[in-house]
Amino acid sequence: MEEGIVNLVDKSGLVQIELDTVSSIKCVELDFTDWLWLGVVVKEKEFRASIKALDIEMYAGLGVGLTCSEEAIVPDWAWMLISSKLENADFIVVGGIEAAEAEATKRAISNLNLDEYVDKRIVIKGCSNSGGADLLLKIQQKLQPVVKSLMFGEACSTVPVYKKPAAKR
Repeated sequence: MEEGIVNLVDKSGLVQIELDTVSSIKCVELDFTDWLWLGVVVKEKEFRASIKALDIEMYAGLGVGLTCSEEAIVPDWAWMLISSKLENADFIVVGGIEAAEAEATKRAISNLNLDEYVDKRIVIKGCSNSGGADLLLKIQQKLQPVVKSLMFGEACSTVPVYKKPAAKR
């Protein structure tokens, strides 16, 4: 009798974590380039009018990554002014969608329930868009105190990162 395909990764006891899927916060980008005078400089009166006209409801509960996609003269207070209007967003960061997604992942890592990972063998998947070294360090530092082992890569090819020392007898 034929058994079909057997998933050996499931049988191995490895727990795989994809960093780009740990967060449930949806993120968007707010590019305010169109609010600039001649596309290069913030003129306060016009800039404030653009912010006032902004439909803030579309940002409710989302992670917002502010950006200016053109080389422009943007004073520091401009970022604060936009952020002050978006008080119903989950969070606001500078750096566009990439920065917002990284912040969402950082928050998800900080809120991980460590009980799920105690004495487990964990693989942080490496072929997905992991978010870079900063997020890898964050999850490594969060999980290392509780896991049996921590690896990076794919279940078929991992790089050992940490292994809990054997208990002394």
